Amino acid sequence: MRPTQTFIDLIRTVKVDNASDVIARLRALAAADREPGRRGAMRRHLETLAFRFEGDDRLGDAAEIYDLIATLAPGDQARWTRKAGAARLRDLCARGRFDEAETYVAQLRADGDAPALIQDGLATLLRLGWAHECRNQPEPCLHCYRLAYDLNGGDAGVTTEDGDRLSTKVKNLRRLLLDTLLEDGRFEAAIALHETTRHVTGSGPLEAYDIVSVQDLAAAGGARSITMLPERRIAAPELRFWEKPPALRSEPGSLDIPAQYLAFLDDARAYPRSNVVIAGGKLVYDLAAHPRRPDILLQDGLNPDQIMTAAFGADRALVEVPEDALAVEAGLMMFGLQSRNYGHWFCEFVPRMLAYNDPRCPDGIPLCIDDHMPGSHAEILGLLDTRDRPVITLPPKPVAFGLLGMAPVPAFFPFDMKPGRPFYDTVWPADVFAAVRQLILDRAAARGILSGRTDRRLFISRKAFSQRALVNEAEIAERLRPLGFDVIYPETMSFLEQVEAFHSAALVVGSSSSALSNALFCRPGCRILGLIHEELSFNFRGYTSFIEAGGARILFLRGRTLPRPGVHAFHVSYTVDPGQVVAAVAALETETATGAPAGFAVQAADDRPIRVPDREPARSRTAAKAGAARVDPDRLARVGTLAAGRHKGAQAGLCALEAVAYVAGEPHSDQPACASPSLAAFIRTLSDRLPQDARDALILPLVPRLVGTRGSEALERRRVALVVDWLVRTHVPAWFRLAKLNVEADELADRPALADVADLAAWCDHLKRARKRAAVANPTLRQTGAGVRAAAWDAAHQAAWAAIRDDLDAAGPRILAAGWDAAYAAAYAAARAWGKAPLEPTRRALQDSVLALVERMIELPEADLREPEAGEADPSSDAATHPPVCYDAEARA
Repeated sequence: MRPTQTFIDLIRTVKVDNASDVIARLRALAAADREPGRRGAMRRHLETLAFRFEGDDRLGDAAEIYDLIATLAPGDQARWTRKAGAARLRDLCARGRFDEAETYVAQLRADGDAPALIQDGLATLLRLGWAHECRNQPEPCLHCYRLAYDLNGGDAGVTTEDGDRLSTKVKNLRRLLLDTLLEDGRFEAAIALHETTRHVTGSGPLEAYDIVSVQDLAAAGGARSITMLPERRIAAPELRFWEKPPALRSEPGSLDIPAQYLAFLDDARAYPRSNVVIAGGKLVYDLAAHPRRPDILLQDGLNPDQIMTAAFGADRALVEVPEDALAVEAGLMMFGLQSRNYGHWFCEFVPRMLAYNDPRCPDGIPLCIDDHMPGSHAEILGLLDTRDRPVITLPPKPVAFGLLGMAPVPAFFPFDMKPGRPFYDTVWPADVFAAVRQLILDRAAARGILSGRTDRRLFISRKAFSQRALVNEAEIAERLRPLGFDVIYPETMSFLEQVEAFHSAALVVGSSSSALSNALFCRPGCRILGLIHEELSFNFRGYTSFIEAGGARILFLRGRTLPRPGVHAFHVSYTVDPGQVVAAVAALETETATGAPAGFAVQAADDRPIRVPDREPARSRTAAKAGAARVDPDRLARVGTLAAGRHKGAQAGLCALEAVAYVAGEPHSDQPACASPSLAAFIRTLSDRLPQDARDALILPLVPRLVGTRGSEALERRRVALVVDWLVRTHVPAWFRLAKLNVEADELADRPALADVADLAAWCDHLKRARKRAAVANPTLRQTGAGVRAAAWDAAHQAAWAAIRDDLDAAGPRILAAGWDAAYAAAYAAARAWGKAPLEPTRRALQDSVLALVERMIELPEADLREPEAGEADPSSDAATHPPVCYDAEARA
């Protein structure tokens, strides 16, 4: 039986502007007509109308119709109620009305009869979240996953499309969004975002504070400050390396040292295990921040010791409002971020005792320390404290101080930095640490600890540590024992036992770690051999300035890094050639006996960022000389295999580049004058990181072809551009496609080819977005296994990075950051694909691709390097004849 004509006419005339009124009239007609046959026909017409509404994305109207259908179908009411609920949730999310969606989710959670609606809503939100994630829409994605978390009542039993927990997604997405908001100075929006997600992270509300220094606060009458040492200029440290001086990539610390002060703040709030202090409605944060570093850090559970959430902008910060604060009448601040770490403790905390021992600091005020500090820290406090102050151990909770005494770190040491920005290599003032050293030595002498020996040889073990591990430590120790070295294990010794050991030494060898910082107590003239990995952004200046404050001299010997993506560059493990260690020890002995300096000196630090020296002098050797290079066929016939690493002579083996020098008749070297520097850097790294069979099969045939490849500066720039282009248009898209990030992969692969490194400036935003997009699912590579790290940072990737990193650095921080974004985007994408797709086919395909890239670099002719006319294709461009390659199990459509 047909429904009434009025009912049908209403359905026919419904429009966007009258939908609400028409639906209300349809509901009234349906309620008034009780005839079963007509009610069934009404239901069928309404189903069609709902389908039409859904097709027009009018999901709210569709939900109203589904609710109406449920009243007409008592036997099938649950089905239509569920469809109405799903449509309503989709509508609210699609229109960004997440507050209303939150209310609706709360209603569903409170309704004990709605388990089916909850399951449908959960499925709907997961689908919406994943769709937003695939479209790189982090804000609606965050809200969908957050609502799904709330609707499910937590993580239990639910994962996202790519296997992550909902809470993990919410935390990662909120970090991305908060970073963006803080960069734009939108603090109120950041607070609002935090309010919607803080129940997932378990943190309290945030409040915005202006960031000030203690001196600024004192000038405004909010603190009392006493100057202990005035601002002053200090000398730059003289760095020495066993090998030829490398071009350091860190930013040298300032030689203008801020004033050392003793300050007192009334009614201050502080957070143990952090450097955050709130006083007078301001955030006092000059203990670790530097005005040249406008970096933003979101502390959101990243540090295991952290007890609060904070997000820092350039001049304002958001800090979690403390709850249930511990009340302390008065205290001197000896607590803070990284206080349990020995290196940070000695550099940033111990010098404060000079101020607290000063007569101008009142007696009786306790020293306040974190409760997680090891016993050695208490031992050091006992040695340094000349006033017999009580010690208060603070639990991990906010503290309200009636009076808080503060003293600064001796120099700025900013560790709150984002990836891709140059590390700030702090230079420590010798006057402060010489005073600390003398105080401790005087106390040790008074206790009869110092033996008076001056001839010990020490090898400092790092066997007990997993980070920055010297992997072949045992082998080195065996080579040093016959030379009279004692192996000591600092973690088994008291602090004073370590002081005595170093003070009695004439020669010390050890990993450049916290334990080696005790070389501060060595006698003047003692020689230190600091072993370290390859990373050139390491804080070499910091180590040198700290250790040499006591008169010792340090020589760095860099080994071979064992790559571990996701681990901070400072903390990767490494190996060192024992033969080089023995040779460096002999050179230091000669230096002591004759005064002939060992190793090579590098550029002194100043107040400007170091730039990689222009390679033009090295490359500008005449083309005639380079072009005249010839392969000696007899020598080539004698090269039957390639070894990894450098060698003292051809009789000890030949690496790829040493073989090039050998067959060209040059002196033994892994930097042959006849070879292109960019190709040499590429092949050197690629060859060393391949297994033996692959090295001989793939690299050995290239040896004669590298002879005579050195060319002009323009040719080298174009070769480097080819590598950068491969990295961002082939390498990154390959991993993105494996991770099903096809839209982002296409965006990069389809961009115009790079003709020069400077062209990367136009890619910065794209690569930054790509990195963030890939990081959404897995922000830390530490969560993945060795297989994914080895795949994403394989030999091909490392070779490309070795060939371009100096040029990226020389091009400026923005372009260097873009290079890091490309590198980490690939690693994050591989982590995202891990466990869902085989990684090895992509890795092998990229290895084949990179060999083709080497061929193009070799074949690139000098004559084609004219500038192309406007609109003309670049004849030497990779893209001119070689489009980006798709490396995935699923071919790109």
